[in-house]
Amino acid sequence: MKNPHTKGEWQEAVDAAEAMLCLDSARKYGLVTGGPEVNVGRAVELLKRGKQLGILPAAGCVERLVKELVG
Repeated sequence: MKNPHTKGEWQEAVDAAEAMLCLDSARKYGLVTGGPEVNVGRAVELLKRGKQLGILPAAGCVERLVKELVG
């Protein structure tokens, strides 16, 4: 797996991780069907490491992912 290197890459990774965990939760509660498979462990790892680096999910990252998935 590729690891982020720059601050911008870390922000993208943290945003994606947050959004994917929300998608996974929505799927588990039956609110969403389909969509990409979520590697929960990797998402948690990226969020933890990002936080250590001072990088938190950006506001609206979940909404952006949903718009991208829906097209």
